[in-house]
Amino acid sequence: MAVGISVLALAGCTLTTDAPRPQILGYISGDLQTTAAGTALANPLTVIVIDQYGNALSNVTVNWAIVSVGGSLSAPATPSDLNGVAQVTYTAGPTAGSATITATVAGVGTLTFTATIT
Repeated sequence: MAVGISVLALAGCTLTTDAPRPQILGYISGDLQTTAAGTALANPLTVIVIDQYGNALSNVTVNWAIVSVGGSLSAPATPSDLNGVAQVTYTAGPTAGSATITATVAGVGTLTFTATIT
């Protein structure tokens, strides 16, 4: 009994074995909001993490920081969920002005959110 093995070769077909890794950090929502001093923004600051294949990437740490005007964040870091989304709530401090909050993914980059505090 003879056994035959067939191999199908496709021109231009490339096999990639690179593990998914964060490549893009993008805005979803939350930028350019206004709130009164001492109160939380109406909407969370929300970002998405995308891998090198264009897919949402879960369990990536997004680090959040307040750069100006003070206030508080609901967490200093949040992981992206199954949809690649990470978010944090910002509560303004007692001083009016323009608050700046950053979201950073190591090796990818930083996004800047701005909020007006009245």
